[in-house]
Amino acid sequence: MHTSRPIEVEGRFLGVAVTHAAGQAGPAWRFIATDPVVEDLDGASFPSPAEAQRVAGLVVQRSRQPAGILRRPLPLR
Repeated sequence: MHTSRPIEVEGRFLGVAVTHAAGQAGPAWRFIATDPVVEDLDGASFPSPAEAQRVAGLVVQRSRQPAGILRRPLPLR
């Protein structure tokens, strides 16, 4: 039997995490994307739904930043 958990970030439904294989560390969770902003994560495996949600949140956050913006200042020489 598979277990699933909805993955939401800031009230935005992004997909579901579904158990797919049990290993020595317990079940692995596969992310099924339903929102185009996280389509690159579709099929990715995570150790927990919380980790899938964390990574999906990072992808959503990155998609909101204008192209060409540096995330960290470069060191001065």
